[in-house]
Amino acid sequence: MKLLSALLFTPLLFAADLPSADKLLQLSLERSGGAQALAKAKNAFMTGTVEMAGHNISGPVSLFQEGSKSYTVIDIPGIGKVEEGFDGETAWEMNALQGARIKDGEERAEVERSSKISLLSTWRDYYKEGRTLGTEDVEGKPAWKVQMIPKEGKPEIFYFDKDTMLLVRTTATIATPLGDIPVDALMGDYRMVDGIKTPFTLTQKAMSQVLVMRFDTVQYNAPIPANRFDLPLAVKALAAKQKRSPQ
Repeated sequence: MKLLSALLFTPLLFAADLPSADKLLQLSLERSGGAQALAKAKNAFMTGTVEMAGHNISGPVSLFQEGSKSYTVIDIPGIGKVEEGFDGETAWEMNALQGARIKDGEERAEVERSSKISLLSTWRDYYKEGRTLGTEDVEGKPAWKVQMIPKEGKPEIFYFDKDTMLLVRTTATIATPLGDIPVDALMGDYRMVDGIKTPFTLTQKAMSQVLVMRFDTVQYNAPIPANRFDLPLAVKALAAKQKRSPQ
């Protein structure tokens, strides 16, 4: 019985030894440049290339972020232009094959979270809590594994490199018209830009497809046109139609 009791308490002792999620998120915020540096970044503008790994297909990508707003456009040969955005209220995507589509529910919530330049300083606005699960290697290096519970949507996992405390991986299950899809994202090639450590490479894996974004330009407080986050006409028309005939 004494052995059994010891085995029962071992996981509890192990959990107590783990740093809290709050502590890890705060440390990552500090190592990324700190709340003051992030607060000074009113917007972000990134340009680079996106590649469909294994298919020898690539094209330009541009990303704009400001407050809770975002706009991303990529142009891939054979697929055409793919756009997605969030104007602070409406989340949408549009491409030549399927036209415009408005995202609601969990989809919209995920877009709103990802539209922020950094969630580290405002994560409590979007997540109910974080839980440190332990450690796991990411690209051969040990990382803290933290489960994040969003206020809307399914749990996500953040991985923080134990040496640098930078966010190097996230995993999530994203709601889509095709159903829930697991998405695995790797962040790398961190560089200092205006006092903020910024990933210049993003690798996203979903449904056997691998997209690699490599940014060559990252600007904070860039001269972004005032109408950059306005809804496209096709999205405006779709939003108006949905308001006239609510489901």
